[in-house]
Amino acid sequence: MAVTIKDVAKLANVAPSTVSRVIADSPRISEATKRKVNEAMGKLGYHPNLNARSLASQSTQTIGLVMPSSGDVVFQNPFFPTVLQGISEGAHEKKYALHMTTGKSEKETLEAVVDMVQGKRVDGMILLKSM
Repeated sequence: MAVTIKDVAKLANVAPSTVSRVIADSPRISEATKRKVNEAMGKLGYHPNLNARSLASQSTQTIGLVMPSSGDVVFQNPFFPTVLQGISEGAHEKKYALHMTTGKSEKETLEAVVDMVQGKRVDGMILLKSM
């Protein structure tokens, strides 16, 4: 059975809303309370449900990345590995994930981008390809 926020709150002797605020790193919560809640999460092996957090915060913490269609272009050009490393490091610092897409044709790539944006799978897009 999965550990819930209520289980963490009970062990830490705080309200479930306090656990939620600790997860969101709210400045309204004292460092002592954050420590207590984080210790409880560690003991219970609790990991926040990112899908639920996305619904509540209206943010996916994900950036869409559109790559060129041809794998040869990506792997032969030193621009792409350098840029990908920088994007990855920046995203990691801000606790964002990357969702990469490409396609065999312009139409396929465009459909993938539209699906990501309209499906609210990403908070923003980085285009490493012209469309």
